Amino acid sequence: MRRVLPLFPLDAVLLPQTHLPFHVFEPRYRTMLADALAGERLIGLHTLDPDVPPLPDGRPALLPFGCAGEIVEHEPLADGRSNIVLRGAFRYRLREEREGRVYRLGEVDEAPIRPLPQGRGGGPGRRDLRKLLALAVARLAVSVGRTEARHLPGTLSDEGLVNEAASRLGLGSEDRYTLLAMDALGDRYAWVLDHVRNLQMRVDLLAPFRRGEVDARWN
Repeated sequence: MRRVLPLFPLDAVLLPQTHLPFHVFEPRYRTMLADALAGERLIGLHTLDPDVPPLPDGRPALLPFGCAGEIVEHEPLADGRSNIVLRGAFRYRLREEREGRVYRLGEVDEAPIRPLPQGRGGGPGRRDLRKLLALAVARLAVSVGRTEARHLPGTLSDEGLVNEAASRLGLGSEDRYTLLAMDALGDRYAWVLDHVRNLQMRVDLLAPFRRGEVDARWN
């Protein structure tokens, strides 16, 4: 589906079905927020491309993919600034930019991700992958003393589950964008599982050298 979205270009990446808070203070983005609240309550959170020179008018270049965020919380402040929370609604690919507002507008195509395999080809299916991910995240959370983060809600969709797991790993924008740009959900699960397992290996490697009173999170 093709649509036009206001673009919020930042060094940040929103993943579908996860939440991110933002502080809106620049006048042009205050206008963008007001327009979004009066309309579909959607903003395209779009990541800057650090490897491409700025556009002729000085605006920073953008990467191909972004995520539409629904404004689910809005706290207006007395001086005109706002605190908001965006919930990732859908991934999109930017086709082109449009003129007409003080903020950037983009014509975008929704870009659904390919679903998990059912497991009929001999490899792990969606149920296996969900279980593997939940177990790996739970073990890592306990190992680093973050027991409150060990449970992934079983009610989440397949995409929501892996994106929620990724959001708990403290990933930088580059890694988060790598996940967003993947076209197959199986690839996203494989990446996150591999990352969690690598972290677990590091924690296990350090375990014999950890004093009992030291918080595992600082290793």
